[in-house]
Amino acid sequence: MSRSGQSNVDSCTAAEASDVDGLDAGSEVEVSTVPDGGWGWIVVLGTFMIHVIAHGILYSFGIFVEEFVDYFECSRSVVGGISSLMLGATWGSGNLAELITSPAGIRCKVLYVMITY
Repeated sequence: MSRSGQSNVDSCTAAEASDVDGLDAGSEVEVSTVPDGGWGWIVVLGTFMIHVIAHGILYSFGIFVEEFVDYFECSRSVVGGISSLMLGATWGSGNLAELITSPAGIRCKVLYVMITY
């Protein structure tokens, strides 16, 4: 059942459901429909791209260390601290998100993650 009280299952005859084997021509078959209208795959794609971009920046940061040292005229340890802060903020925000999720619900957690990325 969906939130509106309507079922996500449609009825059809066996003749309409031609890919189902072993049914009589007059029997009814229940066919499930997508409850979210197909937007689930868009969410999966968006989540995948967020992770590719965010983790790609974090894990490829070492390639740019020499450029940052030359550009900002500072030591490698200072530039390495930037990478450490980024990684710590990313992993540390998971604990904060869990604290938010329990009392406020998942919608607030998703909003928090969208804002912090």
